[in-house]
Amino acid sequence: MHTIVETKTKKKTNLFNRFALTVQKNPDHIAFKASGGKGKSYSYKEVLLLVRKLADFISRSSISSNNEIGLISENRPEWGIAYLAISAAGKTVVPIDANLKEKEIAYIFDHSNIDTMFTSVRFEAFLQDNYNNLNLISFNEASPNYWMNQLSDDNLLEESLADENDVAVLIYTSGTTGDPKAVELTHGNLISNLDGIQAAFEFQKDDIFLSLLPLHHTFEATCGFLTPLMNECTIVYARSLKSKEIVEDIKFNQATIMIGVPLLFEKMYHSILRSINAAPKSKQILFKTLFQLSGLSWKSGGKLGKKIFLSLRVKGGLDSIRMFISGGAAIPPHISKFYNYIGFDFIQGFGMTECSPVVTANRPEDIRFGSCGIPLIDVEVKITDKDTFGVGEIITRGKNVTPGYRNNAKETSNLIKDGWLYTGDLGKIVKGHLYITGRKKNLIVSAAGKNIYPEQIEENLLGSNLIMEAVVFGRAKQGKQGEDVCAIIVPDMEQLQVEHNVDVEKPNLESIRAIFDAEVKRINAEVTEHKRVNSFEVQLEELEKTSTKKVKRFIYT
Repeated sequence: MHTIVETKTKKKTNLFNRFALTVQKNPDHIAFKASGGKGKSYSYKEVLLLVRKLADFISRSSISSNNEIGLISENRPEWGIAYLAISAAGKTVVPIDANLKEKEIAYIFDHSNIDTMFTSVRFEAFLQDNYNNLNLISFNEASPNYWMNQLSDDNLLEESLADENDVAVLIYTSGTTGDPKAVELTHGNLISNLDGIQAAFEFQKDDIFLSLLPLHHTFEATCGFLTPLMNECTIVYARSLKSKEIVEDIKFNQATIMIGVPLLFEKMYHSILRSINAAPKSKQILFKTLFQLSGLSWKSGGKLGKKIFLSLRVKGGLDSIRMFISGGAAIPPHISKFYNYIGFDFIQGFGMTECSPVVTANRPEDIRFGSCGIPLIDVEVKITDKDTFGVGEIITRGKNVTPGYRNNAKETSNLIKDGWLYTGDLGKIVKGHLYITGRKKNLIVSAAGKNIYPEQIEENLLGSNLIMEAVVFGRAKQGKQGEDVCAIIVPDMEQLQVEHNVDVEKPNLESIRAIFDAEVKRINAEVTEHKRVNSFEVQLEELEKTSTKKVKRFIYT
């Protein structure tokens, strides 16, 4: 007599299998909403079905002889469906920045050997005109290449055979100092980061994420797309980055979590401050009193601001938000403090594309202003080559770290040494919390040999309610040792109008310059001599930025 023993094959660790498990928990829950919640919606089971159909088509068809498949589109549900399907089929997603110039897109095509591209109507004609041999799959219903027309009800991917060590996504860096580098992230890298994020924060299935940042960027792809999707949440794609429409989208959808970059939160902060300063004097005094009270409760472990500033959040249309998450660059501590004091959990973290991307993050129960928090689980962080203040280069290791740059052994060896990734960022660790002081390549050295971190001086400048943006850099002294500390300042014109009666329609640059002469002197008087701004320029236009709203610092140096 033979005994039959059933054995279950363990499913492979990959994004598709992880998502399929999530769908089983709540298949009818809404996964995606387009156009600020007023466009097409997809339930979790609908997304899974479409992913299985599309992945089967990609696997079976001869559209792509290469492993990499491109994806260029504005933020929309179909972007996420294509991403999951490509990776489920065992291929590699190559997300492309929609704002790149033609030459930059051509470099990516040549380097990655893309022969198939998912796209939207915005880019379809451009790709057809410039890349004759490219196989296009379009999200445009009117297109002969419409993606839905490629799908069959009879052919479904049963299970992804992608391995955890297979490259799920190939991300091209901004390339501000040369040709872009192609960062490889495996299924295992991304899932490790998702596990770390999930352990750090409590997500609920009724959480609604408002997605603002471009999905080609790893911060948004991991934190604003994969994270909510693997936690049964709903993702609403915002209509635009206009403040008015963001608030409308939050109110309409009752969004609970929003991920952004410092510039976005700084603009919101200035807008709230202007509203407060425009209120009657009695209300201004009340706000300041309650703000101080909230600060006192915060220091003793309480979060009184959630209660006493509810009416302020309701008036601003932000009362549904429970968590703001800021990343991509450092945010001034006073802005983080402001949001937390008025009742939001405002979270700052640290990461980089090569780390999938999150390395550290504050926790809602352990927020320290100016800090980027503590490492995620299974992530190690330490400081190397420390100076007398404990500041040195931040290095990290963990399963979330990239295996390296595609076809670039030299840069990979510079990045990863003895298993540790060298971030190029400078910082220190205080009581387990990481504090960023600056970027190695941005460091300014004074004539006396002292290190000056431009990011800290920018923080000082941004403490002024007259300054909307600032970038600080070093400029070599003529015939002398060391560098002068220089700045470009962008005024908050509305605040200048309120405080100094500046005509915003016909601004007088000389009078504005005089205002900032006095303001910079005031700020300089509050810091040590070597951290003072030696010279500055005022420009009325916003600083030039990347598509992820980082200042293109190299332009101003």
